[in-house]
Amino acid sequence: MTMTRIQRNHIITAVSLVCLVLFSPRLCAQSAQMTAEEALETRQNFVDYGKKYIGCPYVSGATGPNAFDCSGFVYAVSRESIGWQLPRQVKNIYSYTKIIDDSQREAGDLVFFKTTGSGEVSHIGIYIGSGQFLHCASDGPNTGVILSSLNEAYWKGKYFCTGRFLPASKSSSLMDTKESEEPETTASAKSSGTNSKSVSTGKSSGFIDSVMLDGIFSLDWSFFTPEYFRLNFRGLRASAHATYEGEHLKPGIGTMLKWDRGTGTFQIPIILSLTLNEYFRIFAGPVITAGTPHTPGNSDRKIEASVFPGLIGIGWNSPSVQAGKTRISFSQEIQYTVFNDTDGAALSPVKSFGSGLVLSSGIRVTLPLKELIK
Repeated sequence: MTMTRIQRNHIITAVSLVCLVLFSPRLCAQSAQMTAEEALETRQNFVDYGKKYIGCPYVSGATGPNAFDCSGFVYAVSRESIGWQLPRQVKNIYSYTKIIDDSQREAGDLVFFKTTGSGEVSHIGIYIGSGQFLHCASDGPNTGVILSSLNEAYWKGKYFCTGRFLPASKSSSLMDTKESEEPETTASAKSSGTNSKSVSTGKSSGFIDSVMLDGIFSLDWSFFTPEYFRLNFRGLRASAHATYEGEHLKPGIGTMLKWDRGTGTFQIPIILSLTLNEYFRIFAGPVITAGTPHTPGNSDRKIEASVFPGLIGIGWNSPSVQAGKTRISFSQEIQYTVFNDTDGAALSPVKSFGSGLVLSSGIRVTLPLKELIK
């Protein structure tokens, strides 16, 4: 009987958290997997739709349909042609995409440039193949929505990297041939004085290039305890996490240092995670607990921490801002830590959620692993 009640409470908790993810319209719309054929069609639609705006003028802050700025052009074409909601600003679109090596570039990927003295990404275009890209230029001999080449002297010197937000089609009709890539890479190498491998993105291929590290420093809080409803300060936490940015799945592993003022414990969860896109992550894992826990608001009501199942949660974060080589964003998590009665029996739903359900708000700092081992 006791085991049945424990399992039921844990299942209810897990289902509740998973539902928060499943019923997020944005997540469902954009995290669904595409087949190679669907990716090919989506990329072609994206590129073809962008071409219809060639000749439209540049107007700062405009998102069409008669005028655009550089990010407004990409934002509008993505939304109107394939129903994909990108962030509005260049820096946020850059943070949203997965940076890829030039050799993997396909028509429908995005190309980024550093055109100002700030050293930050400041211009964006839609790559259409054969070294060409569509963009909305604000200055130069031609302005507005135009077609340019990455081999032009100006754009070759300002090119920074290629970002991907659509699944790869791996179709020969969208990918550049080796021959068409070599002149651009060689020219870029000469202009930058670096080897051709690291010209545009500063990256080398391999496992390390696909690993992202992040740390979150946050404040924990809740809005009720088993005794009363009100805003409660629950403690502090710091977490470290590594994510492998694969083509489709993004698994990860991490740990936390968690001081829970509400239950009077210090906990170290070991978590396994799955990042669904740039903004959402689900995670779970065992928890090591130090101290004798009690229900929040009643130190005389002792409870028992569970090692496994220990913790389950979801997290999401805002679009990030670039700060040197790191990205900084606001992070929000909902975490449920399992507690039982001292005899091993399940707690009542009110005591279980009042003790284990915590919201965590903080700052997330992200950095590619390769930047730490240079």
